[in-house]
This record gives sequence, C-alpha cells and structure tokens, in this order.
Amino acid sequence: MGDSIGLPLKHWACGDVVYTFGEEDGRLHAVQVRGRGVWHGDLSLDIGADGTYGTGRLAWHSFEGANTWELPRIVPADGEGAESAESRWQFVGWDEQDAEGNSRESVGGAASLVARYRNAGLSLSVCYSTFGANAAIDAVFENTGTEIVYVNGVAFMASQRLGSEGTEFDFPGNVPYKVFDASALDDRSPVETGLVNPVIKLKSSVERTNLIFVDEEEKWGTGVYRDGETLHLVNLAAVEANLAPGEKLACGTLYIQPVGSGDPFELIRELYIGKGWVPPTDGHREGVLYSCHPHGTMDSDFPIKRDMAAFADELPALRDMGIDHVWVLPIFEHLERGVYHPTDQRIVDERYGDDRAVETFSRKLHELGMTLLFDYVPHGPELEDPLGIEFRRWASLRRDGNPQIEWNCLSFDMTNPEYLEYTKELVKEHVRRFDVDGARIDCAMGGLTNWRPYGTNRPSNSNLKGGIEISKAIRDGFLEAGKKPLSTPENFNPVPAYAPYTDVFYDMALYRVFFEMEAEGLVPADFARELTRWLEAEMLSTVPGYVKLRFLGNHDTVTWVWNKSRATAWYGEERAKALWVLLSCIDGIPMLYQGDEDASIYLKEGPVLRDFFRELFQMRRQYLNNDFTTEYEYTGTPVVAFWRKNGADARFIAVNLSNEPVTFAVPASLIEAAIVYGAAETNVVADESGGSATIGAYGSAVWSI
Repeated sequence: MGDSIGLPLKHWACGDVVYTFGEEDGRLHAVQVRGRGVWHGDLSLDIGADGTYGTGRLAWHSFEGANTWELPRIVPADGEGAESAESRWQFVGWDEQDAEGNSRESVGGAASLVARYRNAGLSLSVCYSTFGANAAIDAVFENTGTEIVYVNGVAFMASQRLGSEGTEFDFPGNVPYKVFDASALDDRSPVETGLVNPVIKLKSSVERTNLIFVDEEEKWGTGVYRDGETLHLVNLAAVEANLAPGEKLACGTLYIQPVGSGDPFELIRELYIGKGWVPPTDGHREGVLYSCHPHGTMDSDFPIKRDMAAFADELPALRDMGIDHVWVLPIFEHLERGVYHPTDQRIVDERYGDDRAVETFSRKLHELGMTLLFDYVPHGPELEDPLGIEFRRWASLRRDGNPQIEWNCLSFDMTNPEYLEYTKELVKEHVRRFDVDGARIDCAMGGLTNWRPYGTNRPSNSNLKGGIEISKAIRDGFLEAGKKPLSTPENFNPVPAYAPYTDVFYDMALYRVFFEMEAEGLVPADFARELTRWLEAEMLSTVPGYVKLRFLGNHDTVTWVWNKSRATAWYGEERAKALWVLLSCIDGIPMLYQGDEDASIYLKEGPVLRDFFRELFQMRRQYLNNDFTTEYEYTGTPVVAFWRKNGADARFIAVNLSNEPVTFAVPASLIEAAIVYGAAETNVVADESGGSATIGAYGSAVWSI
C-alpha cells in the first residue's frame, strides 16, 4: 500500500461510483460520483500485529488497561520509521467479485473490486464496492502464517493534498467543536475527537467530501493531522484479537461521499437511513425529564434519608413544574460504596424502603400522568458479591486470565446471550412489580475486552457491540412487557448504529461544546455563532426523529467530571437561565438534575427557579414539540435565533447570550406574530427589509405565528 505513483491508472465503475487506482501498486487515487463530485486522495489500511503496524505510519500502543470510555489515540510514527516500513505491504493483484463474494473472470458486472496485499504472515483484501451512491470500502485481514498473531488495532488512513486554496474540516455533532484550517495545524500533531466519531466533513477549494467510518463492533478513535502538504485522516478501531492461522478478521466500513455542490448533510442522512440506523417510533419522544434520587443529590452526598414512599410527596410539585418523565438514580441493593455499585438489581435497597414503598411512588407518579425510568447498571457487580461469584462466567477476562475490573466491579460481557436474557427478564420483572416505563442505561458504551469471548465473537466485541446489544435487550424488555418505552442509554458517542434502540440520545456532546467554548472565553457574539453552527450541524447530520436529551448538568458533571459544578454557579444564574431556554426550545427533550430548581436541595445557597421552569415548560408544552422542524438563523450578534415549524404553525425563538441588550434583524413575517414567552421590543415592517428586535441582557422571546 505504497505512496509511489503507479502507472498506468485503473478505472473501475459500479453504478455511479468510479474508482481510480494505480494499476501496478493498487493505490487509490480518486473517487468520483457521476453528476456529483470527486475526491482526490489515497487510502492505506493497516493492522496492529504483534506490536507494530505494517505501514509504519502509526505508533503502536497497547489497548490493555484502557477504560471503556477511552478511545485509541492517533499517534504518527516518526518519519524514518514510516518511510522505511511502507514497503512491508506488497501489492499482489486484483480480483473482481459478484455480490456473493465469488471471483469473476469477466470484466463487467462485478459488485466489488478487491485489491490484495501481503505482509510477512498476513494478507489483506481491500474491497471496493458501493452502497447506493456511496463508495464503500471494507478490509479483511487473514493470518497466512503458522503462528497466532496478536491484533491490537485496525486503521483506515485516508490522505489528500492540502491544495493551494487550503482545506477545512470538522466533526459534525462531536468535539472539538471547531472548523479547522488544515494549513494552520502544527505538523504531525493530530486533532483527535473527544467521542467516537463517524463523520469527517472536508472542504478543499471546490471539492467537498464526507468521510464516514462506522464499526458496529468496536469503539474507534479519529484523528486528523498534517504532514507537510499532506492531510491524513485516520480512524483507528480498538480491535483486539488473537488471530489464529487461517483465520480472517474484518472491521468496519469507510464510506466516501464526494459532495460537489450538493448538501453534504443530506448524503449523511440518506446513508444512515439506507443502513437502517434510524430511531424507533414506538417509544416516548416528547416531554421534560427530571433526574433524581430519594436521598437527594450526588453533589451533596445524598443527605436526605427517606424511602420511596416519602419521596413520592415531591411528585405533585414536580408535575406542577412541568415534569413528564422521572429518572430515578439506582435504588438497588448496594453497600457503602455508592448507588452505582449495586450488588443485586432485583432487590430494592432497604434504605429506600421495600417493594411497597416503590409501588407507592410508582402509583402516585402514574396518577399524575408521569412516566418512571429506572437507572440500570449493567457493567456488573463487585468480584466477591454473591452475583459476582454465581455469574463469574459472564465476566470478561484479561489476557492473563484474570477478571477484567472497572469501577472496582467485574466487567460483564454485554454480548453474552445468557447475560442479555437475564437483563431483559430483570426489566420485565420490574415492569410487573413496579410498573416501570423506561430506562437510563449506565455505561451503555459497552464493557472491557473479553479474552474469553462468547461464540464467534472476538475479544473486543464486548465493548461497542456489547453496548448496542445491552441497550437493545433492555428496550426489548419493556416492549415485551407491553410498555411504550423511554430508553436513554448512557452512550455519549454519536454512533448511528445505536439509533434503533435509543428513544432519547444522551447528548453529552452538546454539554462538552458548552464546556469547550466557555473554557476558550469566547465573546458572546462568537459564542452564539459557533453554537448555532454546531447545533445546526448536529441536527443535520442525524436522521429526522432522533430525539436528543438536552441538559446543563447531570449527577456526574456536578460532582467529578468537566466543570464539576452546578450550571448557575458555572455560568451565573441569568446566563444559565438563558441556556435553559435555548435547550427547551430547540429539538429534543430538556432534562433537569435534582436541585436545578432549588439550590437548597443540594444544601447550597442559590436561586429558586421553580417558577422560571414552570413558565418555560408550560410554554414549551403549548407551543412546541418534536414534530416541529428547526431552521437556524445567523444573526451576527450574541443572539441565537431559529425557527420551529410544523405545517402552518411557526415559532421564532431568540435567546440573548450577552449581559447587555442586543438589537438584531428579524424577518418581516413577525409583523403578524405574538410574543408568547419572554419579552422583546420589535420594529417590523411588512416588506422585504423586515425589521429589528431588541432583547434585554440574557433575555429571550418566543413569537408564535
């Protein structure tokens, strides 16, 4: 898979997709989609085998000991190693195949073109095909030697020239939030995504391209770096396996979408829909969610010693404030180590009462028209807990044969069908006992690598594949019990393969965008512009109907991660309120963490915001829902503005993120609109010039047409 120019060129077409290669070295030169556009670049595939990468482009590092949330790092190898090692993969030749993967001798009608390579003890088949009007590239590695190969990482490495007019790239719906100028990057210093990343969006002169990588079995890291005048775009999957002689390994697919003058986001959505990565339609997708615990908040160390029956006394006030869904942090049997270390999730801890107390809470909640979510913790119990002893066979093992431990708990393999069935039956039992409606699923990104994998799984299937399968099992439990579910897996990553089992996406990415922009000290106008751009990109890069959970804090962020603070303390009360208005008016479901409405709940002095939230959520219930589309406006001011539309109904929302009044342009259609929330001074005329509106410091306004 060398970098030398191989001539003559080889062109291969499948539908509207045309690939161009070097005939003699197999190197990819370009991907064209007829009538749309072209991407000029090349591609290298590589595998971390026995402590090294064959191409020498990446520095090898072990994934052993990494936590479930840690992603593979993109670390370029030193220049000399990369140059001398490149020749290790030797091009063998071409093979055309039909849809079943059988070789064809004829030139025409093939479903895929395979470039074959070999390296000491390994072979590589790079399969070029199409999915719709997308170039689709897969890789299969085979152990052709006589010894087991230790696999640690599979890399898809695309490269392109920067070009005289420069290249921009960004990661829609992910962090870092910025649009990067590739020429401004430090040489060989990758920009890495904070979350598992499917899409790199590129713009080079007149060429625009989406590179989309998806592995439905492992997490992966994404990094982009400049090496002189070449830009490298790397996806490194956290594949771990012992590849036996004669055994094959496939991992992920890279889709290349030349965009041309079209809409880059439309192509992303079409691909996701075509692959079936779409959200369910039989669950809850409206309302306001409240996260809480009978003993109070995590940042006050759970000081309120009451059972669930007593906690039910709080429910009328929550319903009056506009809460529809109540997520209760774990109330299962646990020791002093904490609520997220349950010993047995079948048992209600006596500190929170018995079954009757939970039944009372559930009954009163449902009488008020709310839904109840339990917080499931599927990572496993501690080593010597009774369940940890009884079901030790479900625990993932390290390479040395010892159990994998995270959070001082066994890491259960979430792909094990016994454990999946156990978990599904647990959910159904809770529905019978407590009339539970849905779930927040802790650690739903999967577990640690299991070197004693189940069936045909490879060791690393226990991470992302495990997260998807446990999310499906829990949601299926509610469906089989006859419930209309609300399931929100704690999967921070915008991985499209989770969508079919996710009623509400746990949008930690947006929280981290707020954190990053705040840390950079952006002035209000820049903050508003960048936030608008990011929100628009997140919305457009996901399929319609994918509902997102919007929050300024949760039990983790107020205690030990990121800002480790309440929103009103971090942003100030008025700015936090402006952001809560924004989160309640864009698409999605807003969430409060217990105490957001009253600081005394977490034993601090601070604002009481019950009336604020009551008015806000009442307006939201009356004038907005997730059937409304969203269209963002760029005001050039500290005001974030957008339309929400549903047929003839339209709302125009504006939120000032500055501590000073701001005047901004508004459309002429507001002349017929009424302000139904907030306040603004408007001067609108009925012609194309529209008019202006002025909103006070950290103020907001919602117009209804």
